[in-house]
Amino acid sequence: RSVRLAATLPCRRGLPHQRTLAAMLPLLLAAVLASLACCSSPCHGRYGEWVSEPGVFTREDQPKHLQGLHVACVWRDASGEPLRLEAYKNAVNEGEPMRAALPLTADRSWRDFRRELKAALGFRRKTNDWGFLMLKQPFGIFNEYGKRLSSAKEAEDAALIFVVEGGQWYWPPLRKGFVRKLHGTNLSLETLSVQPVIFRVQGFLREHECEEIVNLGKGRMFSSPVSLMDKDKGKAAKEFRTSTQARIDRAESEMLRNIDDRISMLTKVAVPHNEQVQILRYEKTQYYSAHLDNWDPAFYTTEGSEFIEHGHNNRLITVFWYLTNVSEGGETTFPRSDGLPQPPDMYKCDQGLKVKPVRGNVIFWYSLHPNGNTDPNGLHAACPVITGEKWSANYWVWNKPRDGRGPASDVGVDEPDEDERAEFSSKLADKLAAGEQALVTFVNDHPKRSVYLFWQGDGKGEGQFMAEIKPKTRTSMKTYPGHVWVFRAGQDIGSKKLKRFVVSDNRQQEFAIRATAAKKDEM
Repeated sequence: RSVRLAATLPCRRGLPHQRTLAAMLPLLLAAVLASLACCSSPCHGRYGEWVSEPGVFTREDQPKHLQGLHVACVWRDASGEPLRLEAYKNAVNEGEPMRAALPLTADRSWRDFRRELKAALGFRRKTNDWGFLMLKQPFGIFNEYGKRLSSAKEAEDAALIFVVEGGQWYWPPLRKGFVRKLHGTNLSLETLSVQPVIFRVQGFLREHECEEIVNLGKGRMFSSPVSLMDKDKGKAAKEFRTSTQARIDRAESEMLRNIDDRISMLTKVAVPHNEQVQILRYEKTQYYSAHLDNWDPAFYTTEGSEFIEHGHNNRLITVFWYLTNVSEGGETTFPRSDGLPQPPDMYKCDQGLKVKPVRGNVIFWYSLHPNGNTDPNGLHAACPVITGEKWSANYWVWNKPRDGRGPASDVGVDEPDEDERAEFSSKLADKLAAGEQALVTFVNDHPKRSVYLFWQGDGKGEGQFMAEIKPKTRTSMKTYPGHVWVFRAGQDIGSKKLKRFVVSDNRQQEFAIRATAAKKDEM
């Protein structure tokens, strides 16, 4: 540290005023050294594994940092003194970190600590034009193991903390080729790309698990659907995607439940955020053109974006499983990696990072930036299989719990401050407080057959497949009055429509397909 920087964090030590320059020099040196000692950050040697250099961000059309992830340190020099803050904003080393002393009131409560930390780091809740800020998750604070912190004392004990504006843990990539050992496991994260953030985990799935997953999918495959952007409405799914798929719920298999837990350990996002596994089969020549896995409200205006809470309830991570080796072709490609421009042809596999399928490996990437905005670099495609066939699976992790599977892990921990609430539309806040958003439970009373739930928004268009509901089971979804939901006999959008429901103004509702009706003509 330089003398200049040390002076920005003065300790309670004074210097004599009436001395000759020669006499003052030793005292000045001693004071500077003492200042450095008393104000030294305990995290000084710990940033190296977490903070990137600007040069690893190769895109010229985007900021050269992680948007909304701040690597910080909190400590105090002595008991009774205020907490000190040191931070590399946006997890990038642009020289000396920012430093500040937090007010004495910062550790009075968790809310006070969060408010003062946010003010010192200088970020705002609004990061895009989606609106409906009340639906956005508050920022989260974590230790280096991805554990969500809930008190100023926990933050001080951890010293090194990670502030994520989007609310969920986010692994910093550091640099391409960096390998991070996962604490408490024999697994490692290998950074394949920084923009987008992509990791590979070798040997995550065991041989027998790969075989069992493939067997679960066989006999249940159907043509893969596509959620079309506004510009592609009216086109057939096969124009973009020619694979087959099957969706399997974790309730069907103890092995899937075990993998579910391991994925949560890997991503540091709780199990209720995980979507059903989507098993995929690509035969010779089959492909999936370049696409994003999350829904950006800007691209889905005709159907409305209420089902993703206007973008704030969205797919955060894709964990992609390779269940077989492929002799030739079948790579997963990221055409915007390495700073490359948007590809002119979404069907070609001639640019960007290519990941070859290796049985048992998984890769995972973030569809959102740490601040919750869409990362357009997450564009990816499945290259055509040239020789053999490819079995793989998608496992999506959302930034909020799925299908009413319990409250978010930040509820009661990371809540908006009063000044944040003032940013929200009072009209929207009143609507939410009045319970305009409804929790609807869908019940399949049939003893033997599954039904398939589709969300149709305002009732126009084909609709979006949401869940398979097993015999004698139920699932819950958050939705809005006036929205249309449909039970179908199969996962294909062209399968027989069994029953249609329109959500009313009631806060809690239940829609069911009864066994007696099914016996007559519904199944």
